[in-house]
Amino acid sequence: MRRRDVLSANGPAIPSAAAAAMRFPASTADPLASGKAKSEQRPDRTRSAVEVEDMATTGAHAVKISRGGVEIANWPVTLNVDALGFGELELNTQDGATNVPAAIAGDLVEVLGPDSVVILSGTLAPKQ
Repeated sequence: MRRRDVLSANGPAIPSAAAAAMRFPASTADPLASGKAKSEQRPDRTRSAVEVEDMATTGAHAVKISRGGVEIANWPVTLNVDALGFGELELNTQDGATNVPAAIAGDLVEVLGPDSVVILSGTLAPKQ
């Protein structure tokens, strides 16, 4: 995980940032769909974002993030996909969001269609 460490006045370095990201691999549920997810944690904020393109289904899609088979935070949340197949969800504590999961490398991100079928799925990796 990419981190910048800040020296603490009282001892060891304190991690100041952690980030993870990935691109969704192609899926048989919707072969043309693609997208990416990213997460960042800093002392002053937590941010998670999911973006999708070329989805065959429109409307509300659930986004789930899990660690070791267990969903983290009080999710799922809804990602709205427009008539052109595009959708974006960004949660940031600096913008007042209170339910932002601190996703890390190794967490599984899934986008489920209106029928609860997993359309895109991938694992976050350390952001370089």
